[in-house]
Amino acid sequence: MKIGENTAIEARPAGNVTVRDLADRIAKETPDLESLTPEQLETLAKVVIAERLKDDLRGRAELARIDYQAERAAFLAHAGRTGSPNTARAYAAALNRLEAFAAYRGIPVPAMKAKEADDFAYSLAAEGRAASSVRRDIAAASSFFSFLERRFDCVRNPFRGTKARPEKRGKKPARFPTDKELESILAALSPTLRAAAAVMAYRGLRVGALPSLTLRGAHYTGRSKGKDITGELPPKALETIRTAGLDQKRPFADWTETRIADQFRYATKKLAEAGTIAAPYSVHDLRHYFAVKEYRRTRDILRVRTLLGHASVQVTETYLRSIGEL
Repeated sequence: MKIGENTAIEARPAGNVTVRDLADRIAKETPDLESLTPEQLETLAKVVIAERLKDDLRGRAELARIDYQAERAAFLAHAGRTGSPNTARAYAAALNRLEAFAAYRGIPVPAMKAKEADDFAYSLAAEGRAASSVRRDIAAASSFFSFLERRFDCVRNPFRGTKARPEKRGKKPARFPTDKELESILAALSPTLRAAAAVMAYRGLRVGALPSLTLRGAHYTGRSKGKDITGELPPKALETIRTAGLDQKRPFADWTETRIADQFRYATKKLAEAGTIAAPYSVHDLRHYFAVKEYRRTRDILRVRTLLGHASVQVTETYLRSIGEL
């Protein structure tokens, strides 16, 4: 592009000029900025501004092609590697926070850059969210951007390589009820909730598996974290189901995992306040209870891994270590 009449580049006839000739001319004859006149600098500045605006407009046009709500729905439908409803809910909540932040900044979510991504993480911490919650939100946002990145060339994941993610802190070993505490807990629960707790404590199933649980005698099938599961329920768990008068095929079909978890947490909180048990427990602590009891009984970590449905024995080792058993 011609900048002015007094440039250091001399005009040459086109002739049979090759690409290499042009590259050599650009490399050897292009003037530096200090050699340009004020008029030439002004012309060049206009060219640079025009190029920048063109790139900005092109980027906005490409972003405008993204149907954000459709992409969001597609991502959440396949959130995480497990397809877990809990994961989908956590990811949706994280995207809600991300969208609120982007709206406050006046930018579309797909247009966020590294600076905005870092500022989003800092804003979550400033709101008082726990470090683990901030890490989860960042992981969800990063996963969403990676999803978009694979589908649209104009999107880049601004969370990749961020240093704004809070560091992990050492965790205290997870709690789980003693045998005596479990007896007190089960005695205080309603019949249906007692049966649900017994299945989790005596077989180690996740709460998310219970609504889908289907029985044929002692044999069960169901879905847990997006995967099909199957196995046998122990006699103690089956007895609580029968005693509660539940459907022998689909005992927990009318209950959601959230309802079971919330009511169990409320019941153990009341027991802790009354001094009956040492502390409130969650439904996942019942899974801890099962893992510890089974490992202490057999010292067979491969069996525990199979019963818990872990992907590898390393996961089981980490799990047992987290509750102070290894």
